Amino acid sequence: WACASWVRCQTGWVPLALLVGAIVVFRCDGVLLLAPLTMHLLVSRTLTLTQVVTVGVLAGGASLAATVALDSLMWRRLLWPEGEVLWFNTVENRSSEWGVMPFHWYFTSALPRCLLAPLLLAPLGAILDRRALPIFAVAVAFILLYSNLPHKELRFIFPAVPLLNACSAVTVARFYNNRNKPSWFWRLGWLGCVGALLASLAAAVVFFLASRCNYPGGQALQELHQMHAAQSEAPLSPSVHIGVFPAMTGVSRFGELPPPWVYSKEEGIQLDQLSSRNFTYLLSSENDVPGFNQVKAIEGFQRLKILKGFPFLEVVRSPQVFIHVEKRAA
Repeated sequence: WACASWVRCQTGWVPLALLVGAIVVFRCDGVLLLAPLTMHLLVSRTLTLTQVVTVGVLAGGASLAATVALDSLMWRRLLWPEGEVLWFNTVENRSSEWGVMPFHWYFTSALPRCLLAPLLLAPLGAILDRRALPIFAVAVAFILLYSNLPHKELRFIFPAVPLLNACSAVTVARFYNNRNKPSWFWRLGWLGCVGALLASLAAAVVFFLASRCNYPGGQALQELHQMHAAQSEAPLSPSVHIGVFPAMTGVSRFGELPPPWVYSKEEGIQLDQLSSRNFTYLLSSENDVPGFNQVKAIEGFQRLKILKGFPFLEVVRSPQVFIHVEKRAA
């Protein structure tokens, strides 16, 4: 909403207030988008420094009061959720515990996979239409600032995606509107836009075929529930231990069943210790666990194979998540 109101050239304080509220309540790292956006509002004289401070204090104070009151009531302790996230990521600098990527990763890996061919059209839009230049500049500045954080995930830069897509759309619109002009620049440009969109469509289909096989953990949990329900003498209080890999590939609280089912994602348990923890079932990336019988293997994406004939591509899968049942329960 904040970015949309800014792109639509609404009153300057509206996108600023919306973004400050989103930062305080939902995503504290949105401050990296707030910085270049505020700079643009100041440089373009859309807002004065006094207005920026006033809007920031009022919107931030109101949002902080609302989130602390509601979240403290829900969690039964004094709590500002995004404040704890900010402390974890900046003061303690512990986000790198979840992995690190090089500085250029967003530009060389994440954005090309996310935007595909239209990524090439975004900077051209900023050149062809000066109104798109601030949009492009703010998006790039936001990503550059985020690139300084060692731990990187595509979802962190999602706010920049619609901004870059808007710049790409400017390019397509400009070439489309001028496609009948005698200049070869406009004609070739329009053909290039069509080719880019078709290439992106083809790539999206391929990515879809691959990504639909990327959640063997979630499929394993669903099939475990079905297997348990089909047993005539199923344990009355089943407990499930979920390994790291299944938890990363689709297992979530949304797939769990209510009590008496019990689920554990406790880490650090050795394979030979699982049988002593009284788990009824295991979802594991290991195909052999002492004290348990493997009852089913769930396949996941391994690679793409090029075929000589239609459909030209085949998704090759391999066993990745295994369902185990306790030998005494079996």
